Amino acid sequence: MAETAIAAVLSKFGELAVSEAKILLEVGDNMTLLRDRLEWLQAFIRDADRKRRAGTDQLTRVWVRQTRDVAFKAEDTLDEFIYQVDLKSQGYRCWKKVWRKYLTGFCTQILSRHALSARIKSINTRLAKISENQKEYNIGHTPLAPVTSSTTATSAWPDDAVGFDGDAMKLRQLLLREDHQRQMFISILGESGVGKRTLVEMIFQEVDSMFDAAFWVVVPADSTVDFVLERIYKMGLEKLNVQPKEEGINDISERVRRLLAGKRYLVVLCDIPSKTMLSCVRASLPDDNNGSRVLLVLDTEYEEVAWHANSMNNQEGFNGIHMLSRLDEKGSGQLFRSRAFRREIVCNDGSKEDSMMMTNNMVKIVYDITGGYPLAIVVLAGLLRFKERPGQWEAVLQQLRPGPRMEEALLVQGGDGEGNKQITEEVVQSTSHANLVSARTTAIERVFWASFEDLPNDLKSCFLYIAAVPKNTVCPANETVLAWIAEGFIKPQKGKTMEELGHNYLKELVLRCLVQIHKTNAAGGIKKVRVHPRLHGFLQSEAHEAGFMEVHDMHHVFVPPSVRRLSFMSLGGRYIPFTNKFPKLRSFICWVDKEQQHQSNDSQDTNSKKHGHDLKFLCGSKFLRVILVHGLMIEKLPNKIGEMIHLRYLGVECKDLKELPSSIKRLLNLQTLNIQKTQVEMIDPGFWKIRTLRHVLAEKLTLPETIEEELGELQTLSGVKPAQGGEWKGQKCALHRMPNLRTLKLHGIAHEKHGPALKSALTKMHLLADLSLQGDVIPSSVFTAPSLRFLQTVELDGNVEWPEDGWDGSKVRPNLVYFNPRRNTNEMPQHIREEFDKIIPKHKAGLHEIPINTQEVQVILVED
Repeated sequence: MAETAIAAVLSKFGELAVSEAKILLEVGDNMTLLRDRLEWLQAFIRDADRKRRAGTDQLTRVWVRQTRDVAFKAEDTLDEFIYQVDLKSQGYRCWKKVWRKYLTGFCTQILSRHALSARIKSINTRLAKISENQKEYNIGHTPLAPVTSSTTATSAWPDDAVGFDGDAMKLRQLLLREDHQRQMFISILGESGVGKRTLVEMIFQEVDSMFDAAFWVVVPADSTVDFVLERIYKMGLEKLNVQPKEEGINDISERVRRLLAGKRYLVVLCDIPSKTMLSCVRASLPDDNNGSRVLLVLDTEYEEVAWHANSMNNQEGFNGIHMLSRLDEKGSGQLFRSRAFRREIVCNDGSKEDSMMMTNNMVKIVYDITGGYPLAIVVLAGLLRFKERPGQWEAVLQQLRPGPRMEEALLVQGGDGEGNKQITEEVVQSTSHANLVSARTTAIERVFWASFEDLPNDLKSCFLYIAAVPKNTVCPANETVLAWIAEGFIKPQKGKTMEELGHNYLKELVLRCLVQIHKTNAAGGIKKVRVHPRLHGFLQSEAHEAGFMEVHDMHHVFVPPSVRRLSFMSLGGRYIPFTNKFPKLRSFICWVDKEQQHQSNDSQDTNSKKHGHDLKFLCGSKFLRVILVHGLMIEKLPNKIGEMIHLRYLGVECKDLKELPSSIKRLLNLQTLNIQKTQVEMIDPGFWKIRTLRHVLAEKLTLPETIEEELGELQTLSGVKPAQGGEWKGQKCALHRMPNLRTLKLHGIAHEKHGPALKSALTKMHLLADLSLQGDVIPSSVFTAPSLRFLQTVELDGNVEWPEDGWDGSKVRPNLVYFNPRRNTNEMPQHIREEFDKIIPKHKAGLHEIPINTQEVQVILVED
């Protein structure tokens, strides 16, 4: 994985050139030499990584590690230089103390350039020595088979449990068994990657309506019984649409019993780790002889939990354990067809595309490669969807198939044609490497590696970044994409915004079956994604091995100072502060479960609760680009955060946060500020002078009456309100300085003070797609302004000035897909209701949001 390190360095050359070209004059030759050497190394390093994974070539392993270390050193050198350039060129005129502190030893620009030149010369010298070692120790390079990605993968695949018809039937029978009305515990047991959750999700959707309450709980590692019961209780309140009435009852177990008493419920529990926890959960669930069910989804390592659950059924001769096995050859072929091919297309000769391509021999090859694991089959299908048929398919399958049966593998089309028997030297050589790897790894891991290696370098870094998210955690799509942009993983393209490119990257990962859509937004775009636990473990292992990211929890908190990205996660609520500094850190991501964080602090003394946690240990991390913190007890951020000039993404979703330091105005490279779920209401006025701002996401942040700079890059302004008592004055209104907004979510509007200025500003927002307004009066320009033709989603809360009769919504709002008037909105006129019925018939005049099924969403994504 040295290639991702090299890719990171190469991306910095563009940033450096933009920063200040004149300063590069004296070091230009050395820079060019460094860039050229790294580009050559990047071409060789992917093959070396294959050998490293095989574990059979220690010399190659050393060579890869040394190359990666030099790439890291080069990145540090360039970041240090960019840091100095930013200090000089981006205007810290009044910041004399910090100027002196960070420019000590750099008396003039000439000295600064000489220092950079010397360091780059040293790096070039070391790279030259590494190249000599490669030749001296005869570390060879084998070109890989030409299996570059194709752009023909353009259609969706079904989201059903193909190949598990018999298992699905048995599970339905167990859940809906009428002759056993007592509470029943059912267990789905199987290896990781065998399709347990896919099967259960399909059945869950079918039987959901047959229970008074049905909910799904993933049990995180190290969670407590109270945590699991709290999840069940909160989901139960939501499903049953009731308000909590047990305010005087502290025992969560008793609250769950009272909530579900008399109800027919279905509880799905994934990964419950012990018999003890299961017994406690059972004691909290009422048994009212009404057909309630508890369904456990367990890996085979927890088989004893399944047998313990079966013993709770107290029915002689009854077996509530269903063992889910890998697919046979026929089932593997069915699943592969459903994922790898587009919907059946009838060709000119009358044949069907998938049956034409999928012979029995190819089915056998797929089965040999994947071992019948559904997860491996799906990922392999996702890989091949990006390949040209038949040539690239043959090369990929040959590389992955274990054993030397090369010629047989290539004859996937059948027949004796000479074209089918031609095997290039590159394929033969690359196959030998694949076989070395396959001898030491599982079928799933082989497919993971092949799919991962096929990713372009920038997309590879994006995918690795998801390792920062805790296992079994749903990942917000926008948050992920904005972090990728902040890290510099997204390559700019003319005619597209970085956000559009980032979401295209995410869509490609979905199409490759490496991530799965969990939830879509009202416009049909990806809102949340998740990664299979087995694939998540692979990501964390690769991220650690490559030096890309360190992932730690409360059981593993030793972190070397040289770490470049750090993810700390604690779903048990305990947070351990770090005592050492991290001078090389680029990203700090922290996931602490909010509920347990506050529960655990209830047992601490008042003084400890008062102080909570802080992020002072990050003050020495001047290269930080991303800070993303969920759930910590933080009331304020350190004032020195303003010294982190590289910072692009600052996200602190912590409900105790009340204020931001004034130094935040110094973050002149900041792109995203995310303070949702906080109590922050005010921010230093200088913050609104940061021209690089692209997204401001808040809860109740006060928007100034006017701002001086035009924020031409700003796309998202969410969770803001006008200053209390303030008045917006025409063209001086802050919104007039934000002409390129795509998302605006504004509340607290007073029509008398803000209405005219808001109406005027909306007429200039030609790119606005998502609009949410709350106030005493909502202007009719929301419906009539010609500028708002791009609007896709609208949410209104207040007295709406509805357009007059004759309003033609299909002409003025052709892109509208979602309209939601809140409960405080006045009654919608009949002619408006009829227009909405024409524009968005699926949403029944927009009165309720109707979920779009995953298959429809995927088709939308692909055809977009």
